[in-house]
Amino acid sequence: MRGREEGRCLLFLKRRMDCTFKSGWSLLSLMVAFAAPLQAAPAWTLERALGHALTNNPDIRITSQRIAAARAGIEQANASLWPRLQFQSSYTRTDNPMLAFGGILNQRAYSTTLDFNDVPDVDNLNVRGLVTLPLYSGGRIRAAREAAKADTDLAVAQADAVRNTLGFEVARAFHTILKTRAFVRTAEAGVQSFEQNLLIASNRVDAGTALATDLLDIQVRLAQAREDLVRARNAYVLSRRALRGLLGIPGGDLTVDESPPLVRIPDGNDFSHRPELAVMSEAQRAADARIQEAKSGYRPHVNAFGSLDYDQGWEMDGDGQSYTAGIMLQWDLWDGQRTRGRVSEARAHLDAAREEERKLRLAIDFEVEQARLHLEEAAERLAVTETTVALAAQSVDLTRARFEEGLALATQLMDAETALIAARVRRVEAEADQRIAIAALRKALGLPQWEDSW
Repeated sequence: MRGREEGRCLLFLKRRMDCTFKSGWSLLSLMVAFAAPLQAAPAWTLERALGHALTNNPDIRITSQRIAAARAGIEQANASLWPRLQFQSSYTRTDNPMLAFGGILNQRAYSTTLDFNDVPDVDNLNVRGLVTLPLYSGGRIRAAREAAKADTDLAVAQADAVRNTLGFEVARAFHTILKTRAFVRTAEAGVQSFEQNLLIASNRVDAGTALATDLLDIQVRLAQAREDLVRARNAYVLSRRALRGLLGIPGGDLTVDESPPLVRIPDGNDFSHRPELAVMSEAQRAADARIQEAKSGYRPHVNAFGSLDYDQGWEMDGDGQSYTAGIMLQWDLWDGQRTRGRVSEARAHLDAAREEERKLRLAIDFEVEQARLHLEEAAERLAVTETTVALAAQSVDLTRARFEEGLALATQLMDAETALIAARVRRVEAEADQRIAIAALRKALGLPQWEDSW
């Protein structure tokens, strides 16, 4: 009996352990399943942001549709080279002698008893197949095809221009986020410093070594520092929303990588890679092709045609088939100077395109020079602010130590703290402005913001 009871006990313990193990494993699985969505999304690097924006930004998708529309224009222009096949059908009823007699002949229902002075009502069902083929259009078809191809290349160049501008906007928004985040940290450090100074001043007031007005002044400066912190945080939030809009992301959190990317500063001032110049070149090519298309109005047009007809009537109870084939030459000897006006209009568009290219080159040259100057200015500011921050931090340390000993006024300490905060802000601005200036220079030269991203 005793051995049997022990066996039951062991079996019961084994079942409880198995149940406990399964429950623990299930609980662990649930914890992992719920914890997986809580894992932080990877931070956005500049390379990743550029790649995502150049695929998902609405402007990019709009340019893709414009390219598709331009390519459809090429198909329409090429269609002019192919024969045109048409199907026509009509039903008529008439007692007009000429039309009635022609219908009777087409139906092969002529009779010698027909009285031409008293033609009866004649109905006719006509079914026709018509083929037309252009043999010579005076260069109109060829010019239209060249214009359509130039329009397609222009749309592609415009898409490249949008990518160039979008790349700069993404880079600027990316660096702006880094700048505003540094502003937040600087403002937080300022608040902490004034809170520390407030504690020191409170202790001195309690000890009778400082006036209550000193404490009030520091409290006012602390309130201002907290207000600056709120503004910095709002700017940080707005900068992230701006980048999210460029990326085509409707909502959700967005975290930017802490380390700023290293982007090479381009050499030289060659802006021949700017896609806007390619846009102007294709616009001139399209305008020149439209001049040739307009001049085709001075030349004759030759078309070949052929048709098959089937006519049937119920009044005369006849039906018949016929065909027609031939070549037609058409030459407008006088069109009221319509062709001349079209040629003048096309030439004016070409001249305007040439002037726009000249204007664009001047604007790009100025843009490149401006970007160079901003880059040099940012580099000089960066060197100056680096020394300024170090000196301002040393001044704050010395002034705070003297203030704790009662050798410095509260206003002197606050002025030193304010100078340090201002120096840090200028330092952050100089760093961000330098990176944005590099991005602006690359955009001005038509270079990608990240070599491996395009």
